[in-house]
Amino acid sequence: MRWRSSLLWGTLLLAGGAAALWALVFKPVPVFVHEVHRGEVQEQFPGTGSIEFERVSALGFEVSGRIVAIHAGQGDRVKAGQVLASLDHEVVRAEEAAAAEDVELVRASLDRLQADVARAIAQRDGAEAHAKRQEDAFRSHSVSQDALDQAVERLRVTEADVARAKAALNEGQRKVASAVKQLEAARARLARAKLVSPVDGLVLARLAEPGDVAVTGGVILRVGETSAVWASVWVDETFLSRLQRGQPARVFLRSAPGQSLEASVLRVGLEVDRESRELVVDLLIAQAPPTLAAGQRADALIMGDRAPDALFVPAVYLLLRGGASWVWVDEGGRAALREVRTGLQSRERVEIRQGLREGERVIRPAPGSAASLSEGARISVQEALP
Repeated sequence: MRWRSSLLWGTLLLAGGAAALWALVFKPVPVFVHEVHRGEVQEQFPGTGSIEFERVSALGFEVSGRIVAIHAGQGDRVKAGQVLASLDHEVVRAEEAAAAEDVELVRASLDRLQADVARAIAQRDGAEAHAKRQEDAFRSHSVSQDALDQAVERLRVTEADVARAKAALNEGQRKVASAVKQLEAARARLARAKLVSPVDGLVLARLAEPGDVAVTGGVILRVGETSAVWASVWVDETFLSRLQRGQPARVFLRSAPGQSLEASVLRVGLEVDRESRELVVDLLIAQAPPTLAAGQRADALIMGDRAPDALFVPAVYLLLRGGASWVWVDEGGRAALREVRTGLQSRERVEIRQGLREGERVIRPAPGSAASLSEGARISVQEALP
C-alpha cells in the first residue's frame, strides 16, 4: 500500500511540475503593445504642494465693543473698502453729532468775530482821517493842542480795538480748528467701529458672530487677497538648472480631477530640503477658479524643452534597472529586453534617442496577468494600443 501511495504522490508532483513548467516556459504572457513612432515630446518637471495667496489678512477691530453685524462668511468674495462687520456705535455716533454741532457753533461765532474786525478797522480808518485833519488844522492854528491830542488818542484806541478784534478772530480760528479735529477724531472712532476689507479677496475664515464682544486686536475674519494666487510646489533638485522664471506650467487640483490651471514660474527657491532633496517653486496661476482654498493640495507640471519630432514610447513601457533604462521588445512573438538611451520625458511620453527604431514594437505585461516577462518568453498581444 505504501508503494502505491508513494507512486500517487510522485505522479501528482510530476504533473504539477509539468504544469508549472508549461506555464512558465510555454504558455504565452498576455501583453500590451505599442508601435514606436515619432511625435512631440515636451519635458515636464513634476511637483507637489499647496495653493497659497499673496497675502492673508487677519482682520479685527481696533476698539472693543459688541458686534452687531457681520456681512461676510467663509467662501464669500469681497471688494476693497467693503464693510465686513460693525460694532454697536450709538455712543460714538452721538459724540460725532455733538462734535459736528460744536463745529457749526464755533464757525458761527467766527463770522461775528470777522464782523468785529471789519468794524474796528472802519473805526480806526475814521479816527486816522480825523486825526489827519486835526493835525492840518493845528498847523494852521485853527484848533488847539488839546483838540489834536484828543484826535490822536482816539486813533490809538481804535488801533487797539483793531488789534483786539484780530486777536479774538485768531483765537476763534484756532477754536474752529480744534473743533474740526475733535469732529475728525469722533468720525475716526466711528470708522473704527466698522471693519473694512483692505483688499479684493476671499473670506477664508469667520471667527466671530453677532453678539460676540470684540476685543482690540482680536481676529474676526481672515481674508486672502486674490489678485495673485500661486501654487507653492516641491520639485526635485535635479531639475534646478532647467528651471527659470516665466516657464509655463500646469496646476492640477485634487478637488477637480481631469482639469488643470494655466500657470507660470514666479519664483525658484534656492534652498534644498536636506531630507527630501527638493526645493520650492512658486507657480503663478493665470486665472484662479472661484472656489479655491489656501493650503489646498495641488500637483503641477512645469514645462521644459520641447522636441516636436522625437521617437518616443509611452512612459509606462520604460523600466529603470541598475541606473539604466530598458524596454521589452517584441521580437518575433517573443520578449527581448533591450537597453535604450532616453532624452526628454513628459508625464506620458519618453524620448528614445538610441536603442529603438521606428516601427518596432515595445511590450508590457497586461494588467491583472500573473505571469511576468522574461528573456525569450512567448507573448500574446491583448490589444494593439494601450
